[in-house]
Amino acid sequence: MKHFFPYKEFEPIEIPDEQLSGVYAINSDVAQNNQQLIAEALENPIGTPRLKYRVRPGTKVLIVLDDNTRTTRTERMLPAVIAELLSAGLAKADITLFIALGTHRPMTYREMEIKYTPEIVARYKVVMPNWRELGEYAVISASGDFEIRIHKELLKADFIIGIGQTVPHLIAGYGGGCKIINPGCADPATIGRMHWLCSTVADGHLFAVRDNPVRKLIDEVGIKAGLKFIMNEVSGKEDAVSAVFAGDPILAHRQACDAAYSSCRVRVSELADVVIADAYPFDFELWQALKGLNAACSVVRNGGTVILVAPCHEGVCTQHPEIVSLGFKHPLSRIQNLVNTGQLDPISAAAIWLGSRMRERANIILVTKGVSRLETAALGFSYASAPSSALAQALQQQGASAKINVLYKAAKMICTI
Repeated sequence: MKHFFPYKEFEPIEIPDEQLSGVYAINSDVAQNNQQLIAEALENPIGTPRLKYRVRPGTKVLIVLDDNTRTTRTERMLPAVIAELLSAGLAKADITLFIALGTHRPMTYREMEIKYTPEIVARYKVVMPNWRELGEYAVISASGDFEIRIHKELLKADFIIGIGQTVPHLIAGYGGGCKIINPGCADPATIGRMHWLCSTVADGHLFAVRDNPVRKLIDEVGIKAGLKFIMNEVSGKEDAVSAVFAGDPILAHRQACDAAYSSCRVRVSELADVVIADAYPFDFELWQALKGLNAACSVVRNGGTVILVAPCHEGVCTQHPEIVSLGFKHPLSRIQNLVNTGQLDPISAAAIWLGSRMRERANIILVTKGVSRLETAALGFSYASAPSSALAQALQQQGASAKINVLYKAAKMICTI
């Protein structure tokens, strides 16, 4: 069988039919009319009156948006939300857009035009935060033994709306909902506390689990920060929209998570000796591509080999270079000590811990154009410049008759055996 990757830079790979255990992709139904789904969600919000009845002329509205690391169809949802606000009598000057970067890199103007439409970017105020400017964040509350800090722009708003995407997530269980606020709009310390909480959660109680300790903190911060309304899409086959939910940040998100579980769940017949997966669409940095690696590691036998194909044109992680210097090579006790002694940012620590766990399960071969051979080795992975050479390496490790699973566009999958 010839398998094609969703990237022009990687040639297709020939896989012996007798060794192929299965080829898997998200195959859930998709909406035929996205605009109708969006309109219906706005007309019938969950757990709250319709948006246009909750604002009035002069209400200062902040719309918080995810960035280009997400495939959210913001260019379709945002115009509908703005039209709803304008129908309530708001002026354009009453509406501000805030890009929930968290600790991601800034977006370019062209990226904003593609994500939010050229017309909206030209006509509305857009705030793009810099997470290193700590003076731009203010304490809004406390949670246990630490203070919650949120960008000051949120404190200027009378009404905050979040537009995002609900898909499975390694740390939060699911994306979307209040996650648009934390980590999207929080300071590094608040973001770090949320991320590092993942290290306290037992296996099987985090990924694709809506109610977990990390999500509890996410929801707490979101509500305390003033998030009052969300619109979230759920992805289906080929990244098309399968459902849209709007309304109360908690109640609407719960329904979106249920839909995401049904939409993104892929039933795999058996664990395989070798798993070939791509990280599309979370593939411009390896930090994001761990989502695809997570899916692959869930369907490989212990000690097997995973081949991860991801361009990673921007490298490992431009904002957290310590991930490369430390690599995915450390037990939890070592990472915990680095965090406790201030030698490691908790945000990076979470990624290093998750990557280390995956590496403990399988041998990992990275096929990429954006991460060098030396960087790949420093991370603890093997390097290959092409899928075919990676498969040859994998069969040397696992035997010429090894069974092979293939995951197509794996980053949003919830794999069950």
